[in-house]
Amino acid sequence: MMGSKRMRSLLILATFIAGPAIGHVTISPQQSTVGAREKYVVRLPDEKEAETVALELHFPLGLKFSALEQKVGWKAEILRDSSGAIRGVRWTGKLEPMEFAEFGLLATNPASEGEIVWNATQVFADGTRVSNGAAPSGPKARRRAFAWSGEETGDGVPSALAI
Repeated sequence: MMGSKRMRSLLILATFIAGPAIGHVTISPQQSTVGAREKYVVRLPDEKEAETVALELHFPLGLKFSALEQKVGWKAEILRDSSGAIRGVRWTGKLEPMEFAEFGLLATNPASEGEIVWNATQVFADGTRVSNGAAPSGPKARRRAFAWSGEETGDGVPSALAI
């Protein structure tokens, strides 16, 4: 009986020592309008003991990117596919543990109703990459959205956001 109480106490202690989940990248607003020009804000917290050194964001299919907000201390590189079309952005800089940064971008939403998917990869100084999955592809890719959090295994799943 005493062993069971001790084991329970150790499990509770281990839960607190483990710390918060890693990789809670979010994008707002959570709702928008079909065809609207929107300012999206990407919130990047560093919930790991290592510094964040990069964030790669793949845009949803059908989204028309137009501009990035300047972020002091960070460099932005536009990502293009083989045809030259803009498909995302990679920000590089330095974000200390227990800090967060927000990155703004302007884009026009897809012309039809549905949900959209944003895919993000957070890169840490220790080489760890936290991702919510592969870049969007196929005709249904715009039918999901972003409010993602994931573990180091990359098992994060985007949640739905309607436009």
